[in-house]
Amino acid sequence: MKPAVLNRRAAGTAVATLMLAAGTVGALASPAAAKANSMTVGKVALDTRHAVITAALAYSCDPGSDVHLATTATRLHPAKGHRPAVATATLANKKLVCDARQHRVRLTLHPKPGSSFHKGNKVQVVASVVTPHGAHYADAKKTVTL
Repeated sequence: MKPAVLNRRAAGTAVATLMLAAGTVGALASPAAAKANSMTVGKVALDTRHAVITAALAYSCDPGSDVHLATTATRLHPAKGHRPAVATATLANKKLVCDARQHRVRLTLHPKPGSSFHKGNKVQVVASVVTPHGAHYADAKKTVTL
């Protein structure tokens, strides 16, 4: 073979190697950016004056994420023959700060119709960072006695 053909093959191989390496670095960098999604449930309390549950949450989400926070409190061990009491709250994307840093919010969870909570009830609070399509990026649970 002529030297010009060998030089072109070597150059082509070098370009292919660089592209492959760049793709590998890009693939490795993507999951690192996705680690910004996190959720923690802090203090949970019963507000007897307003018959609601309050929950302190710490969250983080990737920059530019289209997500919201969804939180549910479910009373454990309901009376025999009764359905568990449930209270919910959401925080819309436009009220979130998605910059990969941790932020704190306090949500007020309102009981569903027919549900009520009382001092001494044991509840499980589940909080999630959720996409509009229902995918969960981060979840946290905490069981407390009100």
